[in-house]
Order: sequence, then C-alpha cells, then structure tokens
Amino acid sequence: MKLIIRLENFFLFIAAIYIYFFIFHFSVSVLILFFFLIDISALGYLINNKIGANIYNLAHNLIIPCLLLTLGLYFQVNLFIYSSLILFIHIFLDRTLGYGLKYLDNFKHTHIS
Repeated sequence: MKLIIRLENFFLFIAAIYIYFFIFHFSVSVLILFFFLIDISALGYLINNKIGANIYNLAHNLIIPCLLLTLGLYFQVNLFIYSSLILFIHIFLDRTLGYGLKYLDNFKHTHIS
C-alpha cells in the first residue's frame, strides 16, 4: 500500500510540474526560491510533538492549495495560482519521498510510513 501511495504522489508531482511549467509558464527561479518555505512549519516541533505535528499538517495538507487554485482560477489571480502549484509540487514530492502528514507522537511517524 505504501508503494501505491508513493507512486500516486509521484505522478501527481509530475502533473503539477507539467502544469506549472507548460500550462502556466511560471518561473523556475520562483519555484526554487519558495519551494522550501512551507518547511518552516516544522519549527513547531521545537515546542513539542503535538504542536509541531498540528502546524506541520496544517501547512502540508491539500486543502490550502486546492482553495488557492480554485480562487486563483476563478478570480484570475496569478499569485494564488503560483502559490497553489508550488504547494502541490512540494507536498507531492514530500509524499513521494515518504514524508506524509504527521501523527502526534513522533516526527517520523506519518500516514505513509
């Protein structure tokens, strides 16, 4: 099952990359610049595992990029589309590599591992 989830996310990662570059023609430098910004959410683990997991999961769930993409497409706001695609790319790559949403007990205990 873990392999299927990781493969599924790999193909979603490829699709998001394709959309980012070949549909919207967005910038490589912007992607590189903001790709790891979402990982600031892991700093919550400096407080404790519960707060860290909740903050990390809030930043790494698919609800936020879905909302941003929907709003961006509806209102034609490129900043929202940019942000959503960068979040999708980041999240799908994380999940491809085995990093998923965190359980409250340990940073390494995820819905994929």
